[in-house]
Amino acid sequence: MLRTVLITGCSDGGIGSALAHAFHTAGLHVFATARNTAKMHSLSSLPNVTLIELDVTSEESISSAVAIVRSQTSRSITNEEGEGKGRLDYLINNAGQGYVMPLLDSSISAMQKMFEINVWGLVRVTQAFAELVINAKGTIVNNSSTASCLALPFQGGYSASKGALDMLTANLKLELEPLGAKVVLLKTGNIATNWFDSVPQVTSLPSSSYYRSIEEQVKIRAQGKHPYPKMDANEYAKRVVGDVLGGKKAVIWRGAQSEIVSWALMVLPVWYLERVAAKGSGLDVLH
Repeated sequence: MLRTVLITGCSDGGIGSALAHAFHTAGLHVFATARNTAKMHSLSSLPNVTLIELDVTSEESISSAVAIVRSQTSRSITNEEGEGKGRLDYLINNAGQGYVMPLLDSSISAMQKMFEINVWGLVRVTQAFAELVINAKGTIVNNSSTASCLALPFQGGYSASKGALDMLTANLKLELEPLGAKVVLLKTGNIATNWFDSVPQVTSLPSSSYYRSIEEQVKIRAQGKHPYPKMDANEYAKRVVGDVLGGKKAVIWRGAQSEIVSWALMVLPVWYLERVAAKGSGLDVLH
């Protein structure tokens, strides 16, 4: 039987879709998921790819996805009564949402919605699929971001959600390893995708905002138009899949500037990193 991988957030044009293609090329059976299966058109005609509707904020949707995977993999492993238990070699928690806004102007409800996907969605999916991963002595990969360890202009809410993801991953690693399952944190840098299409756009800041004078810079950031380089999504996915299938442990740094960030966090002072982050964002000229 082919090894199996389930990936959340596989809509066309995103990181999840690129990862699905790369795992498929590597010879795995891919369970590609998204809230709307029609948005996974590029994967729809591939052999050994199963498209599943999955909303990480819905326990009912997640349970349905688990039932599909269990059914399709149950012949490979049974319990003491001979009943199919199912298995999943790799679970890739990739689904996520962004939000760009100065923290003082941020909508609490918008940030809660983002945390519902980026944090609690990951927990829901992991809890639901844990048995199948443990059955396979498999691996869980949680897609975080270099933003989880850097203060970036107008991304405080997003960075906080990814910081929470990092600590959840650390604890999952501690708690699941005795059960035979591995947990890996994927620190993703800048990738060329359509991800910012789903980020709520900034039409204007509140009239009382301290940042009205740099409103255009905030809008530009919300569109993903920052000055930093981006890695091609397919190249990124190829490298990540190589890392995961190669058994790389603990933390994987991939994407444009990810390795630079890893190095910088170890050797550069916080004040310098803050100055670099603020440059060109408007914060460097705000008074």
